[in-house]
Amino acid sequence: MGLKLLTVAFASLLAFNAQAASTNWGTHGVLEIGTNLADPGEINDTYTFSIGPGASLVSSAVLLGSPDLLNIENGLVKLYRETGVEDALQGSYAFDGTTGSTFHTFNITLPGIYYYKVEGDATGSFGGFYSISSAAGAVPEPGSLALSLAGLAAAGVVARRRVRSS
Repeated sequence: MGLKLLTVAFASLLAFNAQAASTNWGTHGVLEIGTNLADPGEINDTYTFSIGPGASLVSSAVLLGSPDLLNIENGLVKLYRETGVEDALQGSYAFDGTTGSTFHTFNITLPGIYYYKVEGDATGSFGGFYSISSAAGAVPEPGSLALSLAGLAAAGVVARRRVRSS
């Protein structure tokens, strides 16, 4: 009886540590931010949102804390599109305490429901703490991009002529 009780207690402890946080951002705004102070153990969190066609997502995640107290090892962010059968991986990137200024761009071609899946191992004595940010914007049409580049080139030519004439 004692062994059975100990087994149930151990299984409950593992289930507690493996609980995942799930956040629904609704329709993705211009900027979305999520954080989690996770207990020691496995991190398996999701941030779900909907987005229209022709969008571009710029995302960044970073570990916040100190290696001894709040730490995450093997931090990974994956972007999925829900398809109803098997969700389609759109891309992924790793994160740690030094990647906060590293941004990752995902060009979205289909509207729908998407989600970030944040994975890792909280190994600090108090667990792990991370932050994820996601910014949405429109992907420029090829014609608009060409026009912008032509305008930039023209501005460069004018600036160069002014410098030479001075």
